[in-house]
Amino acid sequence: MRLFNTLSGKKELLERPKKGPLKLFVCGPTVYDDQHIGNFRTAVFFDLFVRFLRARKFDVFFLQNITDIDDKILARSAEKNESWQTLAHRYETTYYETLKKYNVISIDTFARATDHIPEIIAQVEVLIKKGHTYKIPDDGWYFDLATFPEYGKLARRTIEGAEDAVSRIDESEKKRNKGDFCVWKLVKTRMNIDIKITDRHGWIVIDGEPAWPSGFGWGRPGWHIEDTAVSERFFGPQYDIHGGGLDLKFPHHEAEIAQQESASGKKPFVKIWMHAGMLQVDGEKMSKSKGNFITAPAFLETGSADLFRFLVFMHHYRKPLEYSELLLVQAAQSILDIRLFLAKLELQNARTQKKAAVFELKKYTDAFVAALEDDFNSPKALSIIFDLLRAGNAFVWKLSPRAKREITAFLTETFTMLGFQNIRGILSPEVQKRARARDRARIKKEFSRSDELRSEIEKLGYSVEDTPHGQIVVQKP
Repeated sequence: MRLFNTLSGKKELLERPKKGPLKLFVCGPTVYDDQHIGNFRTAVFFDLFVRFLRARKFDVFFLQNITDIDDKILARSAEKNESWQTLAHRYETTYYETLKKYNVISIDTFARATDHIPEIIAQVEVLIKKGHTYKIPDDGWYFDLATFPEYGKLARRTIEGAEDAVSRIDESEKKRNKGDFCVWKLVKTRMNIDIKITDRHGWIVIDGEPAWPSGFGWGRPGWHIEDTAVSERFFGPQYDIHGGGLDLKFPHHEAEIAQQESASGKKPFVKIWMHAGMLQVDGEKMSKSKGNFITAPAFLETGSADLFRFLVFMHHYRKPLEYSELLLVQAAQSILDIRLFLAKLELQNARTQKKAAVFELKKYTDAFVAALEDDFNSPKALSIIFDLLRAGNAFVWKLSPRAKREITAFLTETFTMLGFQNIRGILSPEVQKRARARDRARIKKEFSRSDELRSEIEKLGYSVEDTPHGQIVVQKP
């Protein structure tokens, strides 16, 4: 399997670790609000990717962090007049519930930032000791980019742009370099604090902000240091794959590289960097700041998790995905075409054929796997599925029982492996009853009654198709 490495700018062979699992870290959410479907494009993609890796017999340890202390959380908690930890816990719980609804279940471990304060403090201590940071009084400890000349090697630039995670760029007139970022935010107080806390998880509120004790001052973590401290805790100073949305490439991931490689002295911090493209609306990135978003829970009020997963699978993960109602209609039609084909395979009776047709399934299965092994080229893989459907539909009523079983197994097992929960569609008892009644009406040539029942079934959200071997009723996505 070959993957495009953002760091090298080319496709590279994904090597199986000689010892232990393949280590994958993907940036998790800041839990101050519901995640939108732009965030969930990344979440669903990496779930698809890991499911495929495991199907190819890769042992994968999938880790994701949870940012549960951050400026955004503190600001939102102040707006709502509730404690920051109550707000963070509520949205963290909602995030887990929404992941389950989207069938994103491949993540092995979630790691909260506040559960790893000791590791964060330890990493900041190393950076201070090695001379990579400086202190701005009543502000924080900042990473000095002058000490890391390779800064910018991931994004191939060193200057921040307006679109670069703008709310997370640390601004201070006293910074030595424009791109310097905060690794430890000091509490802004003139109080003489002398409180001894033996448990390093312990924190207090100082002038309205949570603060943890450290040898370099009471405060809280900067955004970037949370991820490297967590990944080092589970994976060590180097690991296999780091993933996230394209918007995190600069400055967030760039800062991670600077921190970890400076702290450990080992390169590369990560072998392969994978970045998922943005979900866009009218050419602009979907984001809360622009107000052009749909939350992931809200999407499920009118659409299904399978529909969204198919939408993600239709597009190459590195490319922008332009969200629209038309695109949803196209995705729904594609799922319906697959369901209709599977229903035909189930309905057809090959015993009536004097000579069964031969179907070369292997060329499709091999091509499908090859497409996904080429930087997870899901659009190409999906085109191969529809090549199979076109070829199969050409003589679906002449397929041998064995061919029918093999094609059905390949399609259902493949889409199940990829996390689709209902690729075949489910007929409700009410629809099954109407379908049987319509079948009887057709046999009796009661065409008016048959048309009436068809209309009723279709109004319930199902597609009805008459074939030489009987009717097919399938659920519309």
